[in-house]
Formats: sequence, C-alpha cells, structure tokens
Amino acid sequence: MKYNISLDSDIAKFGIGLFETIKIYKGIPILLDKHLDRMYNSINELNISFKTCKMNLKKTITNYVKDIEYKALRVTVFDDGYTFLLRDIQYQESDYTNGYKLKISPIIRGKSIIYRHKTISYIENIYSKKDAIKSGFDESLFINMDNKILEGSMSNIFFIKDDKIYTPCKDLDILAGIIRQEVIDIAKDLNIDVIEREIRIEEVHDFDFCFITNSLMDIMRVRQIENVEYSNTSELFSTIEKSFKEKYYG
Repeated sequence: MKYNISLDSDIAKFGIGLFETIKIYKGIPILLDKHLDRMYNSINELNISFKTCKMNLKKTITNYVKDIEYKALRVTVFDDGYTFLLRDIQYQESDYTNGYKLKISPIIRGKSIIYRHKTISYIENIYSKKDAIKSGFDESLFINMDNKILEGSMSNIFFIKDDKIYTPCKDLDILAGIIRQEVIDIAKDLNIDVIEREIRIEEVHDFDFCFITNSLMDIMRVRQIENVEYSNTSELFSTIEKSFKEKYYG
C-alpha cells in the first residue's frame, strides 16, 4: 500500500486514477468482488498502468478491514500503486425517514465515456453536490443536453409507476452503480418489471415514487426533485429494500 505518491506519477501529473468506495460491515467489505470487477474493467478500458493483480488487492483489502465494524473504505489505484482511506459513513437514520431532496445540477453534461468510469476527476460531482446543499437540498441530479436524466452526483436514480421500476439506461454515459445493479437483480428475482430507458426531465411529474442508490447509503427514498414531490410510501420499494437488507445484513 503506497502512501507517499511520487510527483512523477500519472496521478500527480495528470490526475489519472480510479477509486471505489466500499462499505465495511462487521469486517466484511460489502460486494467487494463487484467493486473490483468494475475497477479492473476501467483499468483495462482506460489503459491505466496498474501492476497489482485483482486477487492480491482483494486479499490485502480483506485483511485490512477484518477488524473494522462499520466504516467506508476508499480504494484509490494509479500507475504508482494504491492507497486506502477509512472514514465514517455519514448517512443517518433521519435521512432514510425524511427522504432526500434533489436539485438539478447547474452543470449540463455532454457525451463522454469517462462518465462510465469511477475516475478521481470528481470536480463536477463535488461542485454539484455542494451547490445542492447550499440551496437547501441533499443531492444533485445531472441531466444532459437533451434534457435526459442521467444520475445523481453521488448516486443512481430510480422511479416507480404502476408497479414498475424505471431507471436511466447505461448507454447514456452513466456510472454502472454496484447497488444500482443489485436493485435491478433483486427486482427481477421478485418478478418486478424493471425498465431501463431514456427518461426526460419533464417526466419527473409522471412518477409516483423515487429513490436513489449508492454503495454507502444503499437505498434512499427521494421525497422531492426541485418542486416535484413524491409519495413517502411504496409497497414495491419496501419489498426491495427489505430483500436487500436481508441479503447483505441478515
């Protein structure tokens, strides 16, 4: 594990690197294999020079967190090595009770394959998140130049209407979220229809319920997007949430 980053490394010179944020629960890195699969896929697709093999990194992570009760682990990889950083998980019970408020980001995204990868170039995400919080919201929502919904600054987004789940399709240059895919898989196992398609921002009025996902919050109800409010209950949402918790937390 490398803590002293060389000034001659690609991460120092060009900001080239990848990261994963993994929830640690009772010494277990939740969904570690899927996080590493995504990371190594990005290493290959973006031609990042990283010499540690997946199996060795997995063993190192597993040993590093075995005595950790409940934390977030950030794993950053780059040409010169990798680093680990532990921090508290900020989500509180009140967040899940109240639900999140989303603000449309002032940054309108163009088309780029980079958005499909969890790179360390996160200035758009951080700026949008801070802008939302400053305006009294909890999370920011990106749309593209065609007014299609993409994802949150730190999350993927889902909608519910008529007992069907809707989420933006991956070919819109969004991050293939780990929990996003878990929700889709759980829903399909429960014979719940999941429709991945383009969703225009004007359609936010048409849905009954909304929620977001990421690897630390897991699944979070959304109570509002801008001035559009959503129901605070959904039997379908509760079923998926319960199934997810049973699968990973017993």
